[in-house]
This record gives sequence, structure tokens and C-alpha cells, in this order.
Amino acid sequence: MVTHEEAVAHKEAAAGRSAAEVAPGAVWRQIIEPDPGAAVNFVNLSPAQQAGEVSMTNRADGQVDVYYFL
Repeated sequence: MVTHEEAVAHKEAAAGRSAAEVAPGAVWRQIIEPDPGAAVNFVNLSPAQQAGEVSMTNRADGQVDVYYFL
């Protein structure tokens, strides 16, 4: 699992690069967001996750596990 700050930094580093440029080093990562709205906001940060690149699961405490490919 990475921190929210690390996850945002990964996305910022990938912004502006094509999918072909990002794909060779892409791996599944996981973060915990405080609520569904924050999870959606995160996956829509540039570059936004595409179909098949994200999975979200609600936790019993109201937080959201976000698994994303980047």
C-alpha cells in the first residue's frame, strides 16, 4: 500500500505520458481513501484511470480501498 501523497505523486509523474509510455512500468497499487467521493476524485486525477485500471471496495468503517493500475 502507498500513502495518498505517494499515489498522487505517481499520477503526477504519469500525467502527459501516453498509455504506451506508462504501461511498461505500470503495476497494481492500493490506497485507502476516506470516503467514496475522495476515491472518485483520486481516480479522476490526471491521468484518469480507464476501464479495467481501477477497482474500489467499501470498507466497514466507511473508507474505500482503491486498487489502481499505474
